[in-house]
Amino acid sequence: MKFMKKILLFAFLLFDVCLVGALSPGVKHFVEAPNFKGSILAVLVKDIKSGKVVLDYRSEKSLMPASNMKLITTATALELLGADFRFETPLEYDGTIDAQGVLHGNIYIVGSGDPTIGSEVFNDHDFIRRWVDAVQKAGIKTVLGHVVANVSAFDKEVTPPDWTWENMGNYFAAGVFGLSVYDNMYAIHFKTGAPGTTPQILGTTPPMYEMVFHNMLKAGKTGEDDDDGYLHGAPFSNERYITGTIPSNREQFSIHGDMPNPPLKLATLFTEKLNEAGIAVSGAPSDEMKNSDNHTRFFVHQSPTLAEIVKETNMQSNNLYAEHVFKRLALINNVVATRDEATRIVRDFWKQHGADVSTLFQHDGCGMSPMNGVSPRFFVELLSYMRTQSKNKEAFFKSLPVAGQSGTLKKLLDGTPLAGKVMAKSGSIRRVLCYSGYMELGNKEYAFSVMVNNYTGSSTEARKVIEQLLLSVR
Repeated sequence: MKFMKKILLFAFLLFDVCLVGALSPGVKHFVEAPNFKGSILAVLVKDIKSGKVVLDYRSEKSLMPASNMKLITTATALELLGADFRFETPLEYDGTIDAQGVLHGNIYIVGSGDPTIGSEVFNDHDFIRRWVDAVQKAGIKTVLGHVVANVSAFDKEVTPPDWTWENMGNYFAAGVFGLSVYDNMYAIHFKTGAPGTTPQILGTTPPMYEMVFHNMLKAGKTGEDDDDGYLHGAPFSNERYITGTIPSNREQFSIHGDMPNPPLKLATLFTEKLNEAGIAVSGAPSDEMKNSDNHTRFFVHQSPTLAEIVKETNMQSNNLYAEHVFKRLALINNVVATRDEATRIVRDFWKQHGADVSTLFQHDGCGMSPMNGVSPRFFVELLSYMRTQSKNKEAFFKSLPVAGQSGTLKKLLDGTPLAGKVMAKSGSIRRVLCYSGYMELGNKEYAFSVMVNNYTGSSTEARKVIEQLLLSVR
């Protein structure tokens, strides 16, 4: 019996050695790298025109994709909504306007999930002036009522339940609301002193007077400029705990957090601006889940096109935009958007278009959930479809960062023969690094996906090994 066990062990080891020996140079380099012994690698590279697979290593494995999930969200949205789609946010009122211009009723901001209102990304600084102008043009001089943020388009689950606590409260994990403003974030400003001291809070932009900050932040070591400051807190809660370190001896240094209740903040801002313009509003601003029955619409705010939003989402890996676009998909067939319905729509679309969805496990739109799982095979199927069959292929293609040149791929393959020839989405969270997209070699174009989970080296080391793998493709 012991002899048989030894024979089986020898056979297994011999098979493993033979397997490594048969691997492509890039994959072999990765498998044999000392810092990746415990990691999981899955790769697929496919000639788009011929359909020939030129590299396949465990491509059916479903791994955590990180921000590669945004490829699925944005591709599906372009296909189902169209590149020219725009989010619309109507302004409405109920009640009546008398001869003196007094509105006996409320003004409503009716949300549909637009993440770009007041966004720094699109320099939408004067949106509120246009809204005030629209109220004046409607003949309203006084409001005997409230400004109401109508958030009924989206459900109350503003963050996926499986997002990790360490992310909650930070700008990159801002909530998903029917109404958003200023990228759903604020800047908190500090004055820092000597290393080890607690920085002084100077204030916030925009003003967040309702917030209570528990400041456990410390000034870092002299000469260190890294921002390692984090905020922690739940949606709708005005309490935030600040931890970590920021550079020492600065007159001002800022970090960013998520707004606890962007719809109410927007209604408050609109109320303030109406009052400043001489249009007195008697009631306090509010947010509510309410249908817009018997309302008069007097203005419609429009977002940039979906093509522009998708470009920002993929180029800069914008989580907020990805989550709002993802949830907006659920409104295609439903009155109220839910994450479960958005997930079903995505899955059904790709299944109907011939993709194998058995390795697709989607729990959000941006890729922050540790419960997400996707295989390189699924990514390559999606990428091939978007390049060869999609009417929105140019909008999708142009949304991708270019290796060595733009977005989150500026450092990837910089100074190599593939610089400028790889257009892809990166994905990185703790112990996860993925790249999926397109590669141009001579007169051939490839769709590829390289996914690594649970590496033990640094992200820089992981990137360099992945670069060697991509450079080995012939």
